[in-house]
Amino acid sequence: MRFVGFSIVLASALAGNVAAQSRPSAADAAGKRVASGREVRYAPSWDWVIAPPAATEAPLPPGAPLRFVYSDSQVRVSNGVQDEYQAWKAKLLSPEGLAIGNIAVTWSPASEEMIVHRLAIIRDGKSIDVLAAQKFAVIQRENDLEQSMLYGDLTATLQAAGLQVGDELEFAATKRRRAIGPVDRADGFMQFPLMGMRGAYRLRVLSPKATPLTFRNAADVPTPIVRDLGGEVEHQYLLVDPSSVTVPEQAPLRYMVKRLVQFSDYADWATLSRSFAGSYVQAAVLAPDSPVRAEARRIAAETSDPAGRVAAALRLVQDRIRYVYVGLDGGNYRPANADETWSRKFGDCKGKTALLIALLQEMGIAAEPVLVASKGGDGLDERLPSPSLFDHVVVRATVNGAPVWLDGTRLGDRSLDALDPPLSRWVLPLRAKGAALEAIVLPAPRLPNRVEVVDIDATAGFDKPGRFRIQQTLRGDEIYGIRAQLAGVAASDADKMLAAYWRQQYPAVEATRTTWRFDEDNRLLVLGLEGEGKVDWEGDAKEGHTHYLFGGGFPPPSELKRPKDQPQDAPYANDYPAFSCYATTVKVPPAGKGFRWSFSSNPMDRTLGGISYWRISSFDGQVARMVKSRRVDAPEISAAEAAALNAAISAFDNNKAYVWEVKSKGSSIVADATNRFGSFEDFAGAAPPCQSQVRTIAAATPAKAPADRTEKSDAN
Repeated sequence: MRFVGFSIVLASALAGNVAAQSRPSAADAAGKRVASGREVRYAPSWDWVIAPPAATEAPLPPGAPLRFVYSDSQVRVSNGVQDEYQAWKAKLLSPEGLAIGNIAVTWSPASEEMIVHRLAIIRDGKSIDVLAAQKFAVIQRENDLEQSMLYGDLTATLQAAGLQVGDELEFAATKRRRAIGPVDRADGFMQFPLMGMRGAYRLRVLSPKATPLTFRNAADVPTPIVRDLGGEVEHQYLLVDPSSVTVPEQAPLRYMVKRLVQFSDYADWATLSRSFAGSYVQAAVLAPDSPVRAEARRIAAETSDPAGRVAAALRLVQDRIRYVYVGLDGGNYRPANADETWSRKFGDCKGKTALLIALLQEMGIAAEPVLVASKGGDGLDERLPSPSLFDHVVVRATVNGAPVWLDGTRLGDRSLDALDPPLSRWVLPLRAKGAALEAIVLPAPRLPNRVEVVDIDATAGFDKPGRFRIQQTLRGDEIYGIRAQLAGVAASDADKMLAAYWRQQYPAVEATRTTWRFDEDNRLLVLGLEGEGKVDWEGDAKEGHTHYLFGGGFPPPSELKRPKDQPQDAPYANDYPAFSCYATTVKVPPAGKGFRWSFSSNPMDRTLGGISYWRISSFDGQVARMVKSRRVDAPEISAAEAAALNAAISAFDNNKAYVWEVKSKGSSIVADATNRFGSFEDFAGAAPPCQSQVRTIAAATPAKAPADRTEKSDAN
């Protein structure tokens, strides 16, 4: 997002987001490069800037490191230029406050320039001009270079010399931003401090009267003062000695948006959509002799099935074009041309999107770019239109009349049936005629992101080591990094890495063999362990033995409640889209003399608080089997659903699955015959048996444990 102001070390941390810098969105529109300075300019302040807000004398908490006298943001929009003036003054009260003298400002030279007006130390009523003896040093640092992201931002730093406790430090600078292309319009926001902080905090925005901006502020922001200045309109927001904001705990992100002011020059979402669509249309145009056309012809010759063609095009973009985000020289504002991306064999989400659309268009398949918010986008519909609310762009193709979501920056997508909508609650299609913001209904996860299978052969006896087979099946984008690590070293070194990993997971098991394999077709990674180790038996030969199956119990849900001073009607956020599965098999040794084996494990198939809990089990007198899963189906639940969850916690079945020796006669074996158990290998397949397909019928009452073996809650 574009924040009003820019980064100032410590100042931004203490003053909320008043002076925070954001990078231009990865999905911004096309435009020509605008030259701007790569060095800091030094100049007097502007004639349109007014005096800072008056200081306050409110008492500070004991031990406060500094007092913010004021933090002042003034913005002026005119003729494609957005000047963001930021000034602050702080008094240093303790050694901890001296860190404010480490000043850093950041800007993008492709479209911005940095102008410093003042940096002064005020001591005993006298002003010391720091800039007379020191100047800012400019560096270019790529903080996310290891994630293949090149922003091209510049940072200017200065450590104010001679600063001491009791001084006041005053700073003022402007970041001048010029529009890149006709679609790059004025927009920005400011968040006032959320913590209780003494001082005066102001946002002042000047905009042309002929083309007024749209403003929107949170309910907890004071009503602005609006003045007609002739050719301009002034909006002024002032917050003095703010108290701390109360936000509801465990609520969705939109409830955390407090003390926010936003302004925008985009009339509506359709205007934004229409403005940005043209750059992707142009970027998808191929040269007559383009090699991309040849690739499209090759794919079309291989299959006439539209789904097969789309899958092949997606694979081509994912596998042949490596991901590199390039924000240099205005690249953050425009997608690279499809031919350019193909030629250099790397691209970011914008370039890959343009290339994928070009391929699909060559084969007569309808496709459009869609802006998404990779962090979820909760509450985006409550904000003014701004491209900076999105950080990613994907392709939505139409295959056999149905939408299919394609992300060229991912790896390993091989089947269209396995593709889900993006985890963005709101998206914006980019169309020449404009499009409205669209809500995305997020489905329940189809496949677990983690499946753990433990097979224990304990037939050697209670006092003998058991033979263990353990398998973890992992899904998700992170598996490609794991594969790269394992495949990039010698087999012996990979074995050492895996052995160290398994020692952390199962310290009681001594590994005799480790394995790993990558299933490209099903986009999963399987890690394996074989070894021997102590089997956890409770009891003895006199009283009988008990073994609790690994992962066999469900910890009860946590109670959802908030302090009385917080909103009680706000919904609660879930850890969507978490989905985990455990399967355990235990081969028991022969029962001791005078004992027989019994088994207890309550089947479960219920949904509570937007989370599905499922468990099946069986015991044939020698082998105990259990499969359970926890799947988060909904991103959030209402306050009423939370109350229902709280009421159900006391009766929640958190019993473990366990097998134990009993002396009584008869049979007390519990088995769920309505479900089929998968094999060890099935859990590492395309469709692991980790969730019921139909609602399970009521199961028989389980055998009751002896009085001295009460069932325990399971933290597994």
